[in-house]
Amino acid sequence: MSMKVCQILYSGLGGHGSVAFSLLDADEKTQWDPFMGFLGIEPLSEDYAQKCHDKKIAFRYFSAVSGKPWMTWLAIYQWLEEVRPEAVILHSPTALLPCLWYTRRFTVPLVVVEHEPNALKRSVDWGVSRLVQLLADSVVLLTPDYQKEMKQRLGSFFQFRKNRVIPNGIDTQLFCPSVHFSDSSLNKKRVIRMGMAARFTETKRQDVLVEMMVELNKKMPEVEWTLSLAGHGANWQSIAELIREKELQFCIELPGMLDSQALSAWLQSLDVYLHASEGETLSTSLLQAMATGQPIVASDVPGISNLVGGDNACGLLVSSQSPQEFADSVLKFFKDASLKDKIGKQGRDLVLSKYSQEKMFAAYNRLIQKHA
Repeated sequence: MSMKVCQILYSGLGGHGSVAFSLLDADEKTQWDPFMGFLGIEPLSEDYAQKCHDKKIAFRYFSAVSGKPWMTWLAIYQWLEEVRPEAVILHSPTALLPCLWYTRRFTVPLVVVEHEPNALKRSVDWGVSRLVQLLADSVVLLTPDYQKEMKQRLGSFFQFRKNRVIPNGIDTQLFCPSVHFSDSSLNKKRVIRMGMAARFTETKRQDVLVEMMVELNKKMPEVEWTLSLAGHGANWQSIAELIREKELQFCIELPGMLDSQALSAWLQSLDVYLHASEGETLSTSLLQAMATGQPIVASDVPGISNLVGGDNACGLLVSSQSPQEFADSVLKFFKDASLKDKIGKQGRDLVLSKYSQEKMFAAYNRLIQKHA
C-alpha cells in the first residue's frame, strides 16, 4: 500500500522543484501517494502545475507575502489536516512551524531539506537551521562538505543522529548527451553557444557573463560568440538593461523559464555551460549540465568547487567573479577539443555514479520508512 507523502516547496522554478519531482519520477513501484504544496512570493510555475495535472498529483498553491511568512501558516496547516499525509518533506523552511504543528499532532515524520548555501545564510537563516536541528525528525544535507560546515557553525545545536547526507539526483535519461556529442571540436566551429540556467537573484552573477561577452568579442571577433541566460527572477530586468547598455542584444538571449524537456534540449544545444554564482549547496543546473556531457566553466566558490573540481574535474574553476577569467577559460576549451571531451565525459560519468534520481529516492524512502 502506498504511503501518503507531502512535499512543500518553493512555487517558482528552481532546485526545490527539480528535487521534488525527481523523487516522484524515480518512484517506479509507486511506493508514495504524493501531495505537493507550493509556497512563495512568485506565482505557481506553469510547469509545476502541468506536471501535477499530468501525474494526477493533488496540490495546493499558497501565495506568500515577502517578509511576512506567518500569513500562510494557518492555510498550510489546514491543508495538511485535510489531506492527512503520513510523512512531510519540507524543502521551504518558512513553512516549518505549520508543518511541525501538523506532524506533532498526528505523529508523522517531518523531514527538512537544507537547500540554502551555508556561505549565503544570514543570521535569521542560521536561526532557522538551529530550529530545524531541534524540531525536525530528520534533516537532509546535500553534501559531506555542507555537513562539516553545519557541525562547525551550529556546535551543540547540531544533532548528529538526525542528519543524513543525501545528494540531489536527476533524470539521467532525460538529461543526456545529444547525438552530436562526439562532434565536439570547438576550434573548427565559427559559432560558439554558451549558457547558464538559474534564477536571476543577487547571488547569481549573470552580470559577470554579460561582461565576459565583451571580452570574448574583443579577443576573437572572428568567432560568433552567443550566450543564452535561461531563467527569471528579481534581477532579470537589470540584466536585460545591462545587455542593452553594452549593446549585446545581437549575441545574448533571455529565453525565460524552461520546463524539463525544453531545458534538456537547451543544454544539448550548448558548446559550453557557464555558472557564475556567489555560492551553491548542490546545484541541480550544474548536475543537469554535467549529465549532458557539457564542459563547465564555473565560479570557484563553496558548493561548486567541491562538485566541479578535484582529481576528475568536471570543469574549469574561475578564482573570482571575473569576466576576464571566464573568457580565458572558455578560450581554453575553444583551443583544446580533447580537454572539452575529457571534462564532459568525466562530468557525465560522475552524475551516473553518484547523482541519479533513483539513488536519491531510495535514500529518502529509507529515511521516511525508518520513522514510520
